[in-house]
Amino acid sequence: MHTTTGGRTRTGGTALLVLLIGQAMANIDLAIVNLAAPAVSADLDVDSSQLTLMVTAYALCSAVLLAPAARLGEHHGVRRVYLWGLSLFTIASLACGLAPDIASLIAGRCLQGAATALMISQVLVGIHRWFTGTARARALGWHAVTLSGGAALGQVLGGVIVSANLFDTGWRAVFLLKVPVGALVLLLGLALLPRERPAPTRTGRGGNDIPGTVLLAATTLSVLIPLSLERPDWIWVLLLASVPLAVQFLRTERRVIARGGKPALDLRPLSTPAVRWSLTAYAGTTLTYIAMLYLLSLHLQKHLDLPAWQAGLVPLGWVLAFGLAGPVLGRSPRAVARLLPFAGCAMLTVAYGLAPVVPAGPGTAVWPLTAALCLGGFGLGLAHTSLLNLLTTAVPPRHASTLSGTVNTLSTVVGVIGITLFGSGYSWLNDSDRAGPATAWTLTCAGLALVTGLCAFAALRAAATAPSPSDPSDPSAPSDPRGAVDAAGAAEPPDPAGATSTPGAVFPTKDRPGLSTPDAD
Repeated sequence: MHTTTGGRTRTGGTALLVLLIGQAMANIDLAIVNLAAPAVSADLDVDSSQLTLMVTAYALCSAVLLAPAARLGEHHGVRRVYLWGLSLFTIASLACGLAPDIASLIAGRCLQGAATALMISQVLVGIHRWFTGTARARALGWHAVTLSGGAALGQVLGGVIVSANLFDTGWRAVFLLKVPVGALVLLLGLALLPRERPAPTRTGRGGNDIPGTVLLAATTLSVLIPLSLERPDWIWVLLLASVPLAVQFLRTERRVIARGGKPALDLRPLSTPAVRWSLTAYAGTTLTYIAMLYLLSLHLQKHLDLPAWQAGLVPLGWVLAFGLAGPVLGRSPRAVARLLPFAGCAMLTVAYGLAPVVPAGPGTAVWPLTAALCLGGFGLGLAHTSLLNLLTTAVPPRHASTLSGTVNTLSTVVGVIGITLFGSGYSWLNDSDRAGPATAWTLTCAGLALVTGLCAFAALRAAATAPSPSDPSDPSAPSDPRGAVDAAGAAEPPDPAGATSTPGAVFPTKDRPGLSTPDAD
């Protein structure tokens, strides 16, 4: 896709701001609704399974649509798809706020999840396509700040809004307040986001990979549904079905590529060593991060007997430190920047090792645990920002939608796996006669440290195999003169979008005015 701005001069900062507000809205929504769940249960008189479905429906619908939504941005432009998602999110929020019963609320949450996929899938695509060099590193830093700030703000606002009972709306204000905010951001997006000219659609047999899209959605759901829902017991059969579904998905994508079509998820740019190691480290650290937030809620309230408001403040330092680490990458020399993924994973490992050792308990100050969590949050921010920068350097912008869909879907899947694996392990050990709460906390933290220790090794390998930023060639281009080869052995055909593999960035290190071109929007 050749990206251009409209006739007016637009700065990179304002466009990035609009994208990141959408990302923040999605993060705030997830945290705030979790805190509002008890009020929803009391008002609508729903059982625990319905309440769980209300919370998980959002994540399930979002996860299934992340990869296809990223591809929509490739074909229709980041601006258009992002604004579609923002409009749908605003409408869905209104529907949730006015829902008369739990069925309507669950339907509204599904719609919100779909809208979120449209929005957040475009954030990384836009950063990947619109920024280069130091400007991209700084944009990713602000992306990290947004992720942490949204989570922190959601933690704080959730209880405040529900308790305030604004205009006697109770929990409904959690959704209704997003309507005016969404409308305002929509106006900003119409005015500030750069217009784009969609890429030429690849013609020929198999241009639209509908079977691959369906198989990708089915594989994702077969993993997430059993891990998200407690009943019925037979639902675990779906997890077994994910293996043959994944195999069939890979076979289908190979056939689509062989006949010159456009695969639902093009895995070829993800086959280089630097990308594989980076994704491994990113997935592992994300898994431990989400698992730790869940474990903290159990450990602080059930074992340390902290009140809910205080238990909610302890991990606040974690998410804020995550955001503080974001800008470090853009201010680091190149030699130092290449070591940041390892340094971040190492700090995270140390934090997990310290968590069960530092003094904390009833009648004891919890600031040592909070300090250890701040160290982990800062390390996580370093790791995630630098790994994303490495990924966007190793994967050319023409594959931005593949990278965005992969990273976002992977984050959702491993997050659910982390909660299920470590949450179940903690609960089992906590209830065991041979273990107990203290041992459960120690062993689960040790497990988290083991995972991030392996991630540190993966981060080292990622940095060692990463392409040099000064190399003008396509980072994903192989040395084999016969052409690129994907993991399945299929040759990658030339990119029909143009002779160059990396279109010029709209917003390089210094903001520049765009070119006035016809726009398809």
